[in-house]
Amino acid sequence: MMRPACVLTALVLAVSAGCAPEDNPGLMDTGDGTVDTGLADTGLDTPADGPADLPAEAHETVDWVDDVDCLQDIDIVFVIDVSTSMSWVLGSLRDEIGAVWSYAESISGDPDFEPHFGLVVFVDDVQVTNDGNPYASAADLQAEFEYWRGFCSTEAQPGGSSCSNADCPENTLDALAAAADAWAWREGALHVAILATDDTFKEYPDRLCSSLAPTIPVDNTYTQAVVKLIEKEIRVGTFAAHSSGACPFPADKEPGFFAPWKGQPSIPQQTGSMVWDLAQVQSGAISLTEAIQGFVLEEWCTEFI
Repeated sequence: MMRPACVLTALVLAVSAGCAPEDNPGLMDTGDGTVDTGLADTGLDTPADGPADLPAEAHETVDWVDDVDCLQDIDIVFVIDVSTSMSWVLGSLRDEIGAVWSYAESISGDPDFEPHFGLVVFVDDVQVTNDGNPYASAADLQAEFEYWRGFCSTEAQPGGSSCSNADCPENTLDALAAAADAWAWREGALHVAILATDDTFKEYPDRLCSSLAPTIPVDNTYTQAVVKLIEKEIRVGTFAAHSSGACPFPADKEPGFFAPWKGQPSIPQQTGSMVWDLAQVQSGAISLTEAIQGFVLEEWCTEFI
């Protein structure tokens, strides 16, 4: 299927029909070949600059079909912490997924273009929803978000374990690994994971859960999870917390998201992605919809790091 011709810059599209920055609210052409999304500076290098540990040439323009035609599909999987403090995030996604879905459909300008959306949820254990397949409609995904919004109040585990949800670290690494391994990513599509969590995490061989209940092993080390993401060329746009009053220990929630984890670059850096402060989303300083839309536009038809 043919779609509108797109002329690519290093990481941002200047599209001749239907996807130019000036046609997308919240994106501003800076005049230097990049796009200003209008989002708050996180202090990390964004894809336009390149992660600090990667060479600049890693972000050069892709040679897509004669350097002109943009033919890439879009796969977006939400990887969401569904512990008790995250119900407002699920409510926001429920309310805003229709706009995100419509935006993804409109990027190509082709009415037959179908982006695929999926969902992985986690607390201490993990569940890949809909058997790892894309949802048929925005309404179906909206209903799924609403189900998990209600689930947040139960303090249960999405994978069905009997473990108590009484501790703060969550199983983010196994959730990202499950998204990479168990979801139906399309060959050649743009692969995006939207991660949202307000907690830190543990890695193999640590275990999760209250010491008064059965524990849940973490199956992946930090490195193993990142390798799986890179192998599938998944860019992890991350909404995370600098700190959490609801779960003060450990107080520092930045490692792995905003800062290195045990000397290794953060997950957004290693996947050439972006990170936003979840507290600023909750306060309204950052729009969840505009952040996701801007990220997808910047990454569409660009080479993975």
